[in-house]
Amino acid sequence: MMLMHVREHLADPALQVGELARRHHVSVSHVYTLFEPIGITPGAYLREQRLLAARAMLSDPRYAWLATPDIAAAVGFLERRTFDRAFRRQYGMTPNSWRRQHCPSGSAPAALGQ
Repeated sequence: MMLMHVREHLADPALQVGELARRHHVSVSHVYTLFEPIGITPGAYLREQRLLAARAMLSDPRYAWLATPDIAAAVGFLERRTFDRAFRRQYGMTPNSWRRQHCPSGSAPAALGQ
């Protein structure tokens, strides 16, 4: 249930491990215990799901009109710099580079503040 909750509420920047525990009426330590079998911490899982959602949006021509900071916000990153750093660590390139290489319609218009 927690995994589904995370995927359904990615855009909520308040969704952190403590908030996840509160919403499911368990302790933070119990959340960590529940995530042990999948081999990832709750925070890492949340970040990974947000980055996967952002990567999908950056690759989808339907979102080409959205600037990178808007995509970051749509998946729950409050700070663009944090998003850029996490994306680069996960995928080895900036979000804008990913978009240029993977969006079938080409890169989004430069006028969108990228």
